[in-house]
Amino acid sequence: MMAYFVFLFISLAVVDINCLILPSNTLPINTIQNKDSFQCDNGWHWLQSKKTCISIQDTPLNWSDAESQCVTLGTHLISIDNAFEEDAAKNVMQQYGTCDYYWIGAKRGADGNFSWSDKNQFSYSNFGPGGDNNPRENCTDINERSTFWRTLDCSDKNCFICENPDPSNLPDFAIYTDCAELKEAGQTKNGFYYISTKTGAKKVFCDMEVNGGGWVVIQQRVDETLKFWNQKWNAYKQGFGFFAENSNFWIGNDLIHELSSKDAKVILRIELWGDQNPTSPYKNDYWWSEFNFQLEDESTDYTLHASILQRYPNDWKGTGNASTNWYDVTCEEGVKFSTVDKINDPMSKCVTDYHLGGWWLHYCSTVSLNGEYKPAKYADGYGFMWLIDGEYMINPIKSRMLLRKLL
Repeated sequence: MMAYFVFLFISLAVVDINCLILPSNTLPINTIQNKDSFQCDNGWHWLQSKKTCISIQDTPLNWSDAESQCVTLGTHLISIDNAFEEDAAKNVMQQYGTCDYYWIGAKRGADGNFSWSDKNQFSYSNFGPGGDNNPRENCTDINERSTFWRTLDCSDKNCFICENPDPSNLPDFAIYTDCAELKEAGQTKNGFYYISTKTGAKKVFCDMEVNGGGWVVIQQRVDETLKFWNQKWNAYKQGFGFFAENSNFWIGNDLIHELSSKDAKVILRIELWGDQNPTSPYKNDYWWSEFNFQLEDESTDYTLHASILQRYPNDWKGTGNASTNWYDVTCEEGVKFSTVDKINDPMSKCVTDYHLGGWWLHYCSTVSLNGEYKPAKYADGYGFMWLIDGEYMINPIKSRMLLRKLL
């Protein structure tokens, strides 16, 4: 019997008094008013020197697949026109990236000349002495700390940088501040909408159907193609991932704070699909629960507040079937956020060894929806996991986290 299960029922496993457990070893709409300034989408970062947005993609792919992935986002691999742009891109890599090397859009053609995948003029390069002499190495990458570019075989796998060559059509300001207001204004279809935030317009995915609709999706995981557990503090602050309907993303702690603080009461909805564990009896099940939720700002290290959502007096079980409100996010009340480069958990190996971050961790946790997708052990408190109804630990196949004001 697994360690956490033993604790829950015969109190033999080690767990702290705060009920936390240790592992055992676009639909854009006509609501736009101004375009005086520019904000990148969540997970994208503004390069002032080039007036473009770039996205750091930390899933290694070969050069062609990396370019194809950028194209699916309506972009290309980054092109670099001068040393100022290169330095700016490297600064973003240092802040938000987890890889050493990243593909850029430079590729040598059959004529021996390099060109950019976005068709920009190839007027600048920064190869070291002899760095582009190997005729069998035709694709280019850069390192955040290296002075020079290098060439590699295009079939090698690297992380990569996508660049939006023309983000100017993204609006800066929208009328409505969340998906619930959009629903009230008559928007009834699931999809991407722009909402007004303190820093300008942001594109969010609104679920207009589940439980009355009006939900902002703040987290989504559909597969293992994007790592969550080792994303750095600034990545979680700003948001990261492929921001699409069926993709992996985190909307960003700053925006989560704003969305959860502007109304008197805000609900967090958790949705979970399936269990990766090959021996699980719940491989195709679906669970959900809702909680009162509020996230403080960065000055508090994004301290979380969560409690039982009572639909009627003495409703101590709360809503949904994913939780008894004993071993879930309510156990993270008052807990600070942790990432690999900023660990607030008194037990650091909850992040470094058990791969539970970025999450609200205090001597680990019974739930962590941003943990490593494929855990070291199933049903044992590692990685991407949730304790269902206080009894059975799953490693979900898919998850979503959604926010909405209490209606």
